[in-house]
This record gives sequence, C-alpha cells and structure tokens, in this order.
Amino acid sequence: MSAKPRTKKVFQSSLHARSKKILALVPAERAPSETGDSSCAENEPHSFSNPPSVFSSPAPSIASSLERLNIADSPDENSSETSFELNNDFPTPLTPIIEQVFPNQSQEPNFASLPSISSLPSLPTPVHRKRRLREPSVVTKKRPKQIQKFSLSYKWKQSTFLHRAQIEDTAVVEDPPVVRSPLDYFLTFFSEDVIANVVQETNAYSVLKTGRSINLTEHEFRDFLAILILMGIVSLPSYLDYWSKKYRYDKIASVMSLKRYEAIRQNLHFADNNFESSDRYYKVRSLLEGIRQNCLAQESVTGEHTFSIDEMMVPYKGRKAGKRRQYMKDKPVKWGFKIYVRAGTSGMIYDFLPYGGDDTFRYHKFTDEERTLGFGTQVVLGLCQTIKKKPAMVCFDNFFTSPELVYLLRENYGIFSVGTIRSNRLRGAEEKLSSEKALKKKPRGSFSQTVCHKNKLSVVRWHDNKAATLISSYTDAEPVSRIKRYCKNAKRKVDVDYPNIVKE
Repeated sequence: MSAKPRTKKVFQSSLHARSKKILALVPAERAPSETGDSSCAENEPHSFSNPPSVFSSPAPSIASSLERLNIADSPDENSSETSFELNNDFPTPLTPIIEQVFPNQSQEPNFASLPSISSLPSLPTPVHRKRRLREPSVVTKKRPKQIQKFSLSYKWKQSTFLHRAQIEDTAVVEDPPVVRSPLDYFLTFFSEDVIANVVQETNAYSVLKTGRSINLTEHEFRDFLAILILMGIVSLPSYLDYWSKKYRYDKIASVMSLKRYEAIRQNLHFADNNFESSDRYYKVRSLLEGIRQNCLAQESVTGEHTFSIDEMMVPYKGRKAGKRRQYMKDKPVKWGFKIYVRAGTSGMIYDFLPYGGDDTFRYHKFTDEERTLGFGTQVVLGLCQTIKKKPAMVCFDNFFTSPELVYLLRENYGIFSVGTIRSNRLRGAEEKLSSEKALKKKPRGSFSQTVCHKNKLSVVRWHDNKAATLISSYTDAEPVSRIKRYCKNAKRKVDVDYPNIVKE
C-alpha cells in the first residue's frame, strides 16, 4: 500500500526536473552565442551595457536546441552534473506538455498553459517482482539405453520330442572309499589361507581400534573356532556360563580363558575398515569368496555333471544385518540370510550366491539379452557360469524356470535343464496341453505333452496328487515307466505311470 504514493512522488519530481532543463535551453532575447563570429554580431542592435563579444552569434533556435536534447535518459537525481546525448533523429514534439509549451517554431512559448504537476494523470503502480535466484545446474544421469526384452517365437504341437540327449555319468568313485574325519571336511572349505586372512584383519582392526595388536595366532584362532562350534552343540543361556563356577564346561573353559575369548570376539574382523565399499557384503566378502573358491575346486575332484539350484537360509534373527536379513514363510528356517546354491547329486555345494537385492550380481557379467530377463533367470545363469565340465544337466523349481532360460542354457552354455514351470510362463503351450481339470478326471498318472522343435523345448503336464507342469530341453515323457505311489482310497501303494521327464 505504501509503494503507490512514493512512486507517484518520484515520477512528479522527475517530470518537474525535465521541464526545468527544457526551459533552461531557451536563451534570453538577444543573448550572445558562444559559437558565432563577429560579422553576425555587428548587424544586431546592442541593449547591453557591456559590448558584445567579438565571437558572439545569434542565439540558436528552439528547434535546434531540442534537436540536440535526449530526455529519454534521465540523469541521476543525486548527481550534480547534467549530461545530454546528441540524437539527431529525436522528434521535436515528445509529449503533450511540450506541444503546449512550444506549439511551433514561429510562436513564443506559452508557459501559462503548462499544467500543474498535481493535475497530471497518475501512472499505474509498477509491479515489483522478486529477483529469481538462478538454481545451480544439476547433472542428471543419462537414461540407460532401452534394450528390447529377449523373447522367442514358438510353434507348439503335440508330437514326440526329437532333440533328446543322454549325459554319461563320469563321477569319480573311490574304491575303496576314503573315510574323512569331520575336521578334514571342515578344513577343505575353511582352508589355511582363509584362516590367515582372518588373523591378519583381526590384528589390524585391534591396532586401529586400541592402538595395539592383540597378537592373534592361527593356532589360537582354530581354538576359537572350535569353541564356537562346541557352543552350538552344548547350548547355555550366556557364553559367560561356560566359565562360571556353577556351570563351568571344561572342554571350553580349559582351552581358552574368558578374557582372551572376549578379546578375540570383540576384535574379530574379515575386511579392512580403511576402505569404503558400496558392497552390502563387504565386511564378510573376503571370507565368503575364500570359502566359495574352495567349493569350486571340489567340482573337478568329484567330477559330477548333474546339479540342482535352489535357495537356502542361514539362520539369523539379529537386528544388525539391515536388509540383508530376509524372511521366508515357507522355509523351515524363516529368518536369516538367503543364499542361492548350486549343489551336486552327492549333496556337495559347488557354488553359492548371497542375496543382496540390486547388489546380488555385483561380480557377475551378463549379455544384453540376459539382463532383460527376470531375477530368477539371472540367478541360474550366474551359478551356471562356473560349471567347468560340459555338457551338464541342471534342475530347478518354478521360481527360476522360464522357456527363455531353458533355451539359453542349451544354446549358449551347453547345459541341459529340466524343471517345473508356472502356468503363466508357458508362452502359448497351455493351448496344446490338457487342462488341470481335464487331467483330474482321468486316472492318476495321466499326462499331456507338447513340443517346440524350433527352440528344442518339451512341456509335459502330469497328474499325480495334483497336476504338475514340467519343461525340458533334452527329454520328454517317453519312455513311460511305472512307479509305486500310495493311494488313500485303497490304503496301499499302487502302480502309476511315470513320465521320463519326472524321473529326470
């Protein structure tokens, strides 16, 4: 509200100052000129007491004075000097006020017609806009190149599968078998280099934390591991109870003192804290990788070629693992760390992959077409990349299975596969298969089959207690065999047709 009268007052004072400057340019009658010569001055009558200067000339006209004036640029009110710019193109009648004061060049100025400042129309109040601060430029990440999802074209038909394959069993069988002790099996995976790395990092962390090393040795660390394993077998409410007078357990208390056990427990470390990493498993990555390499080395020893891929849970109910701790309601161990495992028919683990969300495949490489497939597909491909002896055969459940995965394993990796598959991933094969309702009306053991010779795929739906759908790249329902299954109605085992894909 206070900006309006102030703006009007400033405008009026500025207009008044301009009018005074215009009038100051009008010379007095018969005033001498600073630019003329003596010849012009001799023809004029003199009315001054002092003789005119020999350099005087007739006064310039009003038009010539206005011609040299540029009143568009108003000088600063606080400045004591007034400067003007020449502008030959400036029009003589600038405003209605000048037209009233100077009607034309032949008439005398009419100062009485000059309107008063108070009678001038008020200008609209200018809108004062706040100055906008320029925001700092933000470097935006370029969008990743859109890669078209890998897909196949299918031609399903009901016929016999023409692309069967047979894998010979070349597993190493020891004759006579060597019986190993539990310690030998443990040291096979928790080897000397793994123990040496843990001892080194633990001593380094104690120096970083307290300024001096706890001087842990490899022999002492083995005793520490033995105590931890034994504590899992003989369970007491607190680890302090193993050294207490009332509940003392000599097989633990006699190996190491409580003070030394606590010192190792508090400084136990597997990675260097001086380095930062976005890896979710950075703190234990060196330990996991050491054990994983020992697992991979066992594959060449056993010579197995048939594997199974599934997920397992490492029990953990603590609250210090963040999002690394998972909950799976359908597992016997519901809380813990989820690890995807590739194991052989003997039960030996050959490779594993800890789940870390988007960081799961940090150390794995996939092609562009493989990246477009789902998480389960990438898990299988990541674990199959380390299979040394090919051709091989891999089994997995419906969480991982898709026709694209089965196709890629055979064509790009030289690995045959078989697994159960969900009905919404059949890619049109369900139109050639008997529905689950139709199979339930048939005798137990009935099945339906469709194949795609173009992509070397076979799909079989088999009815047992309930319908199960399977897909494979190297076998189908033939040959059909018989298997004993328990019948609730007959309360005994009966013979049921058994497709070969189920047997595999």
